[in-house]
Amino acid sequence: MTRAPRFVATDPDAGDLEFADVDAVLDALSAALVQPATALFDVARQSRQPLGLHPEIRAAWEDRLRYQPVTPGLGLPPLPSMTALVRSLPGEEDELARRREAFARVRAGTLPPAPPGAPPSHDRSRRYAAIGLACALAMLAVVGWAIVTFASRLSSFAAGVMSLRPR
Repeated sequence: MTRAPRFVATDPDAGDLEFADVDAVLDALSAALVQPATALFDVARQSRQPLGLHPEIRAAWEDRLRYQPVTPGLGLPPLPSMTALVRSLPGEEDELARRREAFARVRAGTLPPAPPGAPPSHDRSRRYAAIGLACALAMLAVVGWAIVTFASRLSSFAAGVMSLRPR
C-alpha cells in the first residue's frame, strides 16, 4: 500500500516532485534535486511556500546538520537565513507594481480590456433585484394568508364556544 505524498515540490525544469515526509525532502535537497527557494506545497497544512521557509523542514534540516560529518561530497547545504531566502525570491517588485496598477484602475473606474474570445459581461443587478422583489412579495403573500386563515379559524372557534354557552 502506498502512502499519499505529503509534500509536492514544483520545479519549472523538472515538473512536480512528490515526497512522503520531511526526510524525503531533505534527501532530495542533499541530492540537489530541489533548492531552498523551490516552491513546496504541504498537503497537511494546505499551504505553498519556499522549501527553506517551511518550519518543519527547517527544524529537521538543523537537526540533520548537527550530525552530518564534515567531509566534502554530497550532503545538505548550509541552512540559509530566512531573510536571505525571502530576498532571493523573484518577482516581488513586479507583483507590487501589478497590485498598485490594478488598484489605480479600480479607483479610476476603468476595467482592463477583455481577452479576445471572452464572452461579454452582462449587468445582472436588475435581474437579481427583480428576483429578490418577487421572493419578498411571495413571502408576504404566504404570511398574509397564514394570518387570515388563523383569524378566520379563531373567530369560528369563538363563535362555536359562544353558541354552546347556555343563556
